Amino acid sequence: MVRLNVFILFIIVSSFILDLNADQKHSNDDVTKKIEDSITHLFSLWTLPCSEWLNVFSCDAVWYHPKFPDGIQYNQLKDFCEINQATKPALFRQDGQIRLTISGNSPLSLPLYHVMVPYVYGQIENGNNNSLFINSGYEYVELAADQNNAIRINRVVEFFNRASLPFVWPDNN
Repeated sequence: MVRLNVFILFIIVSSFILDLNADQKHSNDDVTKKIEDSITHLFSLWTLPCSEWLNVFSCDAVWYHPKFPDGIQYNQLKDFCEINQATKPALFRQDGQIRLTISGNSPLSLPLYHVMVPYVYGQIENGNNNSLFINSGYEYVELAADQNNAIRINRVVEFFNRASLPFVWPDNN
């Protein structure tokens, strides 16, 4: 009888642990989906109204870029968006899968989500003999959940390589 009770207890505990793991998996899938949605929103710089594009950022967000080494503060991001949207034709898109790392998540701190996202940017430079400017690299993006459990971007750091290609190719190429 004792063996049977121990066996039944083992089954109950195992079922509980499996349920916890399933809930954790569902929670992780949910967070991953929210992060992917935030990254998609980030790369919608040329397709969303700037006021809507800004919604993915936390109020203290900063975007670090080699052209802006001091960072673009949250209150400057709308202007950054408007300047970029005036530069057309241009393309800014994710160019591969995100690489996600989670840190924190203790009773004393909320988790921070660290993402590396490959991207490509292209622009026809009319002021430079209609050359094609290409910029590719990675966006490092730090995200966190806000008080409403929405995932917001706290920080972006851009790393890139640059190339400029003329539209008129030499005959021997």
